Formats: sequence, structure tokens, C-alpha cells
Amino acid sequence: MGEKGLWDDEHARSLVGKRVLVGLTYRDHDGAVVETLQYHGTIVDVDAQDGVAVSPVGLDELFWLPPDLRAFEEAPRGAYRLRSTGEVVLHPDLLCSWTVRKPARGGPTPAE
Repeated sequence: MGEKGLWDDEHARSLVGKRVLVGLTYRDHDGAVVETLQYHGTIVDVDAQDGVAVSPVGLDELFWLPPDLRAFEEAPRGAYRLRSTGEVVLHPDLLCSWTVRKPARGGPTPAE
């Protein structure tokens, strides 16, 4: 998708309507994996402050991802099997993954 910074309005708007496969890894404050989730959906909104809104397949709520466009990359054509459900997602437009770390004793939760 080219080298982009954290946020670029034109680039962000180009993501609206694209199908995305999202991977989330939750780690405790020591770095151990607590949980991993995968879902897919359509990007329905973008905002420099709020981030990227995804409407996940099978859910009624939007899921907001951080406003860092570097996480989104073009997905190679193919079939992607979600480990958690076994569901197969065919030919998504984009892939992104995030790691969320539990803060050490009450600090903020950073996302990578």
C-alpha cells in the first residue's frame, strides 16, 4: 500500500468499503499471551482521532481500531481460515494485526 505515516486522510478514506481480516493478540503486563481473536468485516468509517471503524460480520456493533494506518496491508488473494472458528474468509482486501498489552499496575493500555 506504500509507505504511509500514522494517519493520512486521503489514504484513510480509500480504506472505506474494503473488507479486512483483523487479528488481535492480548498479552499480560509480562508479555505472555492471554487471548487471541480474529474477525473480519468491512471498514465503514475513518477518523483521525477515533481510528478505523470495522463492521464485523455477524456482530451488530462497530469495532474501532487505532488511527495508525501502518497496520493495514494488502491481503494476498486466497482463503484465510480463522483459527478460533474455522470460518474461511475468501479474498479479503486487507489484513491487519494488533497486540494489546495489559498495563503494569493501572497504567494505560498500549496497542501496537
